[in-house]
Amino acid sequence: MAKSKINNFKGKANSNGFKGNPKNINKLGRPRKSFASINHSLKEKGVTPLRKSDLLEAYELIFNATENELIEIRNDKDVPYALKMIIQELGVASTRAKALQDYRNYVFGDNRNRDVADDREIQDAVEVDNVQIVFKPRPLLDGSKK
Repeated sequence: MAKSKINNFKGKANSNGFKGNPKNINKLGRPRKSFASINHSLKEKGVTPLRKSDLLEAYELIFNATENELIEIRNDKDVPYALKMIIQELGVASTRAKALQDYRNYVFGDNRNRDVADDREIQDAVEVDNVQIVFKPRPLLDGSKK
């Protein structure tokens, strides 16, 4: 025979709920999901973590893909959302140049400090003879010296 609902309260059937026990109220609402719980639920659904090598390879292939191929990928419902956003960003004229520059720099490195002839980083060196460097203490913002 099923127990009555009154027996589930074990003598606290008339505790007046939250009115009588305001300490039991969760004033912040339901706790937010943590990264760990989101990671767990995504892994249960079969989503695998992105590896840097996979991202680099995708960028390299995007650079060599045609417009129609990228549109086809963007419209596919099974493609990861972040990849769709990357491809969509390339389709917006106002962000295209910056996006391509960022992706190129991520894949191949920033090209500002490289020697084009042999792809070595340029070392800035200054040779100075008979120079004495003197550091003078500067006053702090309040005018005092420490």
